[in-house]
Amino acid sequence: MAGRTARGIVLLLAGLAGAAAAAGPAYAHVSVSPAQAAPGTTTTLTFRVPNERADATTVGLRLVLPASTPIDSAAVHELAGWRAVVERTQPGGGGRVSAVTWTALTPDAAIDGDQFQEFRVSLGPLPDGGDRVVFKALQTYSDGQVARWIEEPETGKPEPENPAVVLRLDRDAGGAVDEHGMPIASGTAARDSAPPAAVSLAVGVAALVLAAAALLLALVNRATATAGRR
Repeated sequence: MAGRTARGIVLLLAGLAGAAAAAGPAYAHVSVSPAQAAPGTTTTLTFRVPNERADATTVGLRLVLPASTPIDSAAVHELAGWRAVVERTQPGGGGRVSAVTWTALTPDAAIDGDQFQEFRVSLGPLPDGGDRVVFKALQTYSDGQVARWIEEPETGKPEPENPAVVLRLDRDAGGAVDEHGMPIASGTAARDSAPPAAVSLAVGVAALVLAAAALLLALVNRATATAGRR
C-alpha cells in the first residue's frame, strides 16, 4: 500500500514538474533580421511576425519608426496577399518616413496560429549617431485586438513583456547580437542554444521537484522495509 502511495506521489510530482517546465512564457514576438547594420547605410530588413494566438489570425502589422533617429526612404518588398503603405511626416509624401503598415487583403493571407510571415523593407540611410534604432510594432488580430511590441529592451535587465524591435548599429556590422539587437556576452552561445532566463528557471524548478520526488520515494521505501522486518 505504501509503495503504491509513494509511486502515486512521484507521478503527481513528475506531472507538476512537466507543467512547470511548460509554463514559461511564449517568445513569439516580432523580430528583425539582420539584427545589426552599419550606420549611414541603406539596409533591407526582414521583420518576422509569428501568430501568438490559436483563436485569431494576424491581419495587420504597423511598424513605427522613431522620430529621434529619422530615416528618409523606405522601399517595401511586394508580398502577395498584403497591401503595404509607407507613411511620412508631411502630407503628400514629404518629410521623413514615420511608419510602414501592412494589411492582409484576404483571410487566406492572414497569419494563423501555425504560421509566421516575413515583411521586408529597405530603409535608409540609417542614422550615423547612436548605437541602435528602435522600431515599435503593432500587431493586429482578426478580432480587433492589438499586440503592442513597444517596450525597449535594456542591456543587463530582464526582457520586457512586450519587447520592441531593436536594430543595433555597428560600423563593422560585427559582434554577436540576439534577435532583439541586444549584445550577447562574449563566450555565450547564440539565443537558439542559450534559453532565456525564464525558461532556465522553469527547468530548474522541474529538476528540483523531481529530486524531491526521488527523495520522498526513497524515504517511503525505507520506512516500508523497516516495518516489514518488525
